Amino acid sequence: MPAVGCSDAELADSIVYEEQPAMTREIEGKAHLAGKPKIQEKTREAMAKLYGPSPREIHVPEDAPLTKDESGRVGMLLGNYEQTSEGPKKLPHAGGYALYRRHCLHCHGVTGAGDGPTAAFVFPPPRDFRRGLFKFTSTPNGARPAREDLRRTIRDGLHGTSMPAFEALLTPAEIEQVVDYATFLSLRGETELALIEEGFIADDEDEDALEPDVVDELVQSVLGKWADADDQVVDPPVPRTPPSAESVARGRDLFLGRTKEKLECAGCHGAKGKGDGPSFVDLKVFNRIVFGGDPSKMPERVAKLDQPTQELWKQKLDEWGTPLRPADLSRAVYKGGRRPIDLYWRIAKGITGAQMPAHYPGIDHAQIWDLVNFVLALPYQPELVDVAPAAPPVETGTGAGGVAADADSQDPAVRR
Repeated sequence: MPAVGCSDAELADSIVYEEQPAMTREIEGKAHLAGKPKIQEKTREAMAKLYGPSPREIHVPEDAPLTKDESGRVGMLLGNYEQTSEGPKKLPHAGGYALYRRHCLHCHGVTGAGDGPTAAFVFPPPRDFRRGLFKFTSTPNGARPAREDLRRTIRDGLHGTSMPAFEALLTPAEIEQVVDYATFLSLRGETELALIEEGFIADDEDEDALEPDVVDELVQSVLGKWADADDQVVDPPVPRTPPSAESVARGRDLFLGRTKEKLECAGCHGAKGKGDGPSFVDLKVFNRIVFGGDPSKMPERVAKLDQPTQELWKQKLDEWGTPLRPADLSRAVYKGGRRPIDLYWRIAKGITGAQMPAHYPGIDHAQIWDLVNFVLALPYQPELVDVAPAAPPVETGTGAGGVAADADSQDPAVRR
């Protein structure tokens, strides 16, 4: 278990990891360790041994899926010195922790809980890394992100959010250090949750609870979810359909639910693609609740809604409890990137933690590319959706995936 240090040690004394609330407090419907002081202590000891007692002293499980140095030692990008038997040894880089503290901590917090000092002032709130879930990835829905997904997010930012692009501030080597540190915080947070869940079902007087072999099994389970992420990238098996008027029209009909597949895109994104579909709370109500005053008093504003709207509000939260809003596709702002492949991933496999579902295999890959072409065309051709949204489904035809390829090829709304 390698141990590395950190940077600017004189500034780091007061920075400590924050425990998950479930460590000591009862959480309704969730695993917790309230009333189990012995298991709480075992959990703390295990966490300190596995990941270090504070950001100043970082430990790394030997099998952690982090960058290795030339000697095969894992975790060498996290700090700027390594503890050796002869004392601290300087490493030839700033270290992920120092870079994270300088550029990321104010939003994402010391522990990666998304609770930094500026977090309350941005919407959507910064990502909580501790569950290992990330929205904009190239891997299957719910899977851990590929390293390139994290690298792309740090380098390019998330458009339309407060996550900036760091390409101009960090060198490629520094971005790799930050990727490692964000991954480290995710591994640490997931392990803590796993220990809490295991301790929740154990008796506080059970001396065998959270024994080393049990802890090791839990840690290996967490590490395993990350170890093969790069091998799970979803690659389209067919090349992108050229963005012709016919392809855009087929995508438009899929979006509006006019094909036999009966997609519900317009139900969330709205018939005009403006993110105002009937499946979500009215946009004006949403803005009043989210941006209408002190963020901490949002629950009080929700409580004043009528009962049906309150119920709908509760149903439209993401995995982190944040109110969801479908993307306004008419603005050409795509959080996860505007490359065709980025949109392909959003449509084919959905968005982890959000309510954007995976549409493959409900529609085939060619149809997904048609939708991509439509989404990219819509901001510049709003007249594409100046049509009836629910025409009878097409039962015949020879187009991609059974959709009549030329059903609307003469549609005057489609530019050629």
